[in-house]
Amino acid sequence: MKLAFLSDPNSENAHKAIKSILNEIITTDAENNGGTIKIGYIASQPDPTREYYQQTQLLYKRLGADLSVYLELESGFLQSSLMALLECDAIHLSGGDTFRFLAALKQKGLLPLLRQFVVNGGAVIGVSAGAMIMTPNISSAVLCGDSNHCDLTDLTALNLVDFLFAPHISAQLLQKGDFKQQVSSFSQQLCLCADNEALAVIDNRVLSYGQPHWAIA
Repeated sequence: MKLAFLSDPNSENAHKAIKSILNEIITTDAENNGGTIKIGYIASQPDPTREYYQQTQLLYKRLGADLSVYLELESGFLQSSLMALLECDAIHLSGGDTFRFLAALKQKGLLPLLRQFVVNGGAVIGVSAGAMIMTPNISSAVLCGDSNHCDLTDLTALNLVDFLFAPHISAQLLQKGDFKQQVSSFSQQLCLCADNEALAVIDNRVLSYGQPHWAIA
């Protein structure tokens, strides 16, 4: 298993987490034979100018990987892009509206395909909303201000790990009484991650970059 959970993809610790995943791909992927790592991108919602995709392309280029497959889930969905995505070494799940992103993935029937991608040895790198979708469910999205505007009733997600993830949680927010009360209502282990913090999960090892806060149920 090769997973990265990022709050802000432009932070130093996010880059370290991504590098750990890319290094693991190079180490374990015999078919790569030292070639360029191929990354696919799933947009959380339409990005007509592909602004965020292009920013992410530059990020991976700086880290020595090639982001060249773009998949949109709503009006611009292409089956050919999905097939190309599943041939990549890693899939990048973008940030955005967590509820809308999960609803679109469910509507396209992509959760089982993404789980199988991981079983087959593929890596997944999630940013903010994308990171929360990698966990058992997205109930933690309310902690970083997301609202369920699409009235999604089933919050179950990819379930690739046994903990929940909440991005953009500052040290100041962790000290607030009402926030602590919100956190205490969760019955699962919860990782609260500031913008300059990240996690990587490689096989059964959880690697922390920075000092994310763990709330133990």
